[in-house]
Amino acid sequence: MEDFGFHVNRPFYIVSRLPMNRVAQAQGSNQIYINRWVKNRKAQQWKFDPVAKVIRNMNWTNYVMEIPSKGGAADLKISGTISSRHW
Repeated sequence: MEDFGFHVNRPFYIVSRLPMNRVAQAQGSNQIYINRWVKNRKAQQWKFDPVAKVIRNMNWTNYVMEIPSKGGAADLKISGTISSRHW
């Protein structure tokens, strides 16, 4: 989708610029941590959902990525689609 800069429903990784190029991984279906890349680990893969306009985790497909405090926090987490908002 040209409006958002994502390929629709294609898995991707969120890679850190820190040394060792670690990736964002969803753990426990609520927190996102930076871990080493592991080939084909679903918890490290994300996809863009064009209908809801959110980023979903490939391991927990009913959870979406969000920034707490209405987008004002420095961390990321995943939560159920009921509480997802566009800031």
